[in-house]
Amino acid sequence: MNLDFLEQLLQSLGPTGFEQEVAALWLAQARTFAEQVDADRHGNVYATINPGGSPRLMLAGHMDEIGVIVSHIDDNGFIWFKALGGWDPQVLVGQRLRFKGPRGEVCGVVGRKAIHLLEPEEREKAVKLKTLWADIGAKDGQEAREWLEVGSIGVIDQPFRYLLGRRLVSKAIDNRIGAFIVLEALHQAKALGVEAQVTAVATVQEEIGAYGARTAAFRLEPDTALVVDVTHCSAAPEMDKKLVGEGALGKGGVLDIGPFAHPKVVARLRQIAQTHGIPHTLEAHAGYSGTDADEIALVREGIPTAILSVPNRYMHSPSEMIDLDDVEHIVRWLALYAQNPLSTGELLRLEVG
Repeated sequence: MNLDFLEQLLQSLGPTGFEQEVAALWLAQARTFAEQVDADRHGNVYATINPGGSPRLMLAGHMDEIGVIVSHIDDNGFIWFKALGGWDPQVLVGQRLRFKGPRGEVCGVVGRKAIHLLEPEEREKAVKLKTLWADIGAKDGQEAREWLEVGSIGVIDQPFRYLLGRRLVSKAIDNRIGAFIVLEALHQAKALGVEAQVTAVATVQEEIGAYGARTAAFRLEPDTALVVDVTHCSAAPEMDKKLVGEGALGKGGVLDIGPFAHPKVVARLRQIAQTHGIPHTLEAHAGYSGTDADEIALVREGIPTAILSVPNRYMHSPSEMIDLDDVEHIVRWLALYAQNPLSTGELLRLEVG
């Protein structure tokens, strides 16, 4: 795996709806091996091998991360912001933010009233996003407005770090890791000499509704689609396996079972995993999966879709954690499916008896 490329992706700035920096990195890597590279008007980026081949397979991982957008700059130079995606405001207090404004990038810190000044009842209450602000060190509003404006975007500013073994922490693992995996799998699929048309897509705007996946699936009209995202690691304090399943760091990828996961695609993936000894666990969803698959599965007359997830600790925080062994297993799983994907005929065959 190209871990230098992964680090570049994770360190880049690309909150939901503003993924251009990430897209440029992904496209540059795709051009080193893919036969066809493209982008659409929505911002999704594509890499294809065997264009014109059959069947058509879509591998999707969203490249956006949660972030913030400037909503107001007051006369004292403090920056007020709204969430881009689903933040727990508790994890923002005291964090550094990396903003992108008209004059380039600028660093800020998230401020809150100091604990010494909080009333006893305030200390017991959860922090609300509207009570937080960012401070870029400006002496007044005029200086702040030279660097940022309403609509400027920001993300958490935390470095990529390796931990013990093959585990790493970073902001933006959800779901920059999915965009990385689908491109790595495409590369492996090409090395395997697959005959299908396989397109890896780094999608936009998943954190606010999987809108990019919808347009990408409509454009590609694949026979099947595999979505790669993250899921909660069950091997952490206070995690209830009855709710989150058995997926944990180091146990392989997680295969979703639920209404938006097509049973025939799931069955083929399980068969491949068993044949090739790919470690994995299962996770059940009773309705929406909360991934790009929810939209892809509904496009046109319906696209048979499955979901493979990377166990992730501390989701939607500055220090999301994954195990690289799990990433490698999912990359191989996808490439092997690309070698033997379901055809339209197999998908339409009636089950009788």
